[in-house]
Amino acid sequence: MKVSNLFFVKARLLTLLLLPAFAATTLAQSLKPEAVAFTKTYQTAYNKGDRPTLMTLFADSVGWVNPDGSVTPGSKADVEADFVRDFGETAGSYMDFTVVSTETQPDGKVKIGTTVSGYDFVRKTGAKLNPTAGTYEMLIGKVGGQWKISQVKWNMNTTRLEIRDLVKRFQDAYNREDAATLKTMFTADAVRTATDGTTTKGAALVDFYTQGFADADATNVISLASVSPQFDGSVIFTGTYHLTGRSVKGERIVREGAFSNTAVKENGQWKISRNTQSKLVKAMVYHKVADYAAWKKGFDLFYNERMLAGELSAEVSTLADDPNTVCIISEWASPDAPKAFFARPDLVETMQKDGVIGKPTMLIMNKK
Repeated sequence: MKVSNLFFVKARLLTLLLLPAFAATTLAQSLKPEAVAFTKTYQTAYNKGDRPTLMTLFADSVGWVNPDGSVTPGSKADVEADFVRDFGETAGSYMDFTVVSTETQPDGKVKIGTTVSGYDFVRKTGAKLNPTAGTYEMLIGKVGGQWKISQVKWNMNTTRLEIRDLVKRFQDAYNREDAATLKTMFTADAVRTATDGTTTKGAALVDFYTQGFADADATNVISLASVSPQFDGSVIFTGTYHLTGRSVKGERIVREGAFSNTAVKENGQWKISRNTQSKLVKAMVYHKVADYAAWKKGFDLFYNERMLAGELSAEVSTLADDPNTVCIISEWASPDAPKAFFARPDLVETMQKDGVIGKPTMLIMNKK
């Protein structure tokens, strides 16, 4: 499933459209038939993973409407890159949308409003994950006698934005040493499991943080890696934390690790019910490529695959005197995850297709 405004505007185009059921008969009677038929064509092609057909439904230039109403210009190539990511070899997306409005514009274009729901799935097992819901609006106009999408506006993945806000508020409260505010971010029966397996439960969490603040003056930087809504309404979100500072005895503190949290909504607010921490594992892979730009495009398109495999972050560099020798340093929550990922046959094939030369060198490191 890009971490810029354009990412949030585009990235869920990957998992955004399509749907088998169209609203009730009374609603359908007020909708423009051509717009409904266009939507159905889009839906069918998307859920079949038919990228060639999908690309015929877009104009060469596509505008992406941002949350503030401004429009970011894009291209057909941007759209195709998102679909490549959606229709991965090991994971895919399925989306349903219902047309709720069609409105003819003065220039002859038609604005189609829809409600959207769907999920990602694992191709090998068929397991469903990451349910999503929202609204999606597209502007279509005729080009050479064919309807094509020239602008899109979506309101999807609000859960991810809400979890990002939860993480930011948690980080701010921690760095203020505000245990009282942290308490409001946990459920009453929340459980925290440390890297050594010890647990802290419920009301004892406040004492845990209060004592920690008394023992040290430290700054915590939390990075969010993935947000995975669950079908029971909860959310699992993962990431890393990097703690630096000094203890009351003057000793330097440098501590980092990975976390996997479960959050549930209580009275409209997300709260953490499970916090599990683990040691951070770093993997370093380096290899030569035929062309860096071509390789980087393929690397970026494999983003969803890497996240589903458990990658928490990745940093790409090249040698100062050889821009076609690439080094990737990635973070994981366990040594088994990167080992399994780098052993995948489809990864080998993808790397060869992207121009990797020779056999990559891989190192997996535990910080001591």
